[in-house]
Amino acid sequence: MDKELLQKVRSYIEPVVKESGLLLDRFDFERRGRENYLVVYIEKEDDIANLDDVVRVSDLISAKLDEIDLISENYVLDVSTSGAEKPITDFSTFPKYVGKYIFVKLRNPIDGLNDYTGDLIDANESSITLQYRVKTRTKKVEIPVSNITKANLAVKF
Repeated sequence: MDKELLQKVRSYIEPVVKESGLLLDRFDFERRGRENYLVVYIEKEDDIANLDDVVRVSDLISAKLDEIDLISENYVLDVSTSGAEKPITDFSTFPKYVGKYIFVKLRNPIDGLNDYTGDLIDANESSITLQYRVKTRTKKVEIPVSNITKANLAVKF
């Protein structure tokens, strides 16, 4: 599917997701084996979307796609959530994750470590501050955003 058509389809789908009180996190049309998939990832503003959210929005999106009938190819609609370990792909959004438990992988080690998992206690456009545990001690580390290669929400055990 060309990008123009994909954007047009997105322009119909995004309002459906928003009206359901959710956010459209990712949206793509991809080939998996012999099948085409219209992939839609949804999220809640400050939480993780649950199975009921996915089913409800999937039904609404399916009805809207049938109504607009823009996609001529056969495809499977795949609506899901990124889950508890959602990737943070846009590092400029770190401030919205303050208070969350996250994992970051670094380009260059800081204090001998290549990655950190901890509570995000501060974030701005140039750096983040994580609070993490080493055995029984709590430590803090300030990490330049430019040194982060990968980030995602994490599950605290």
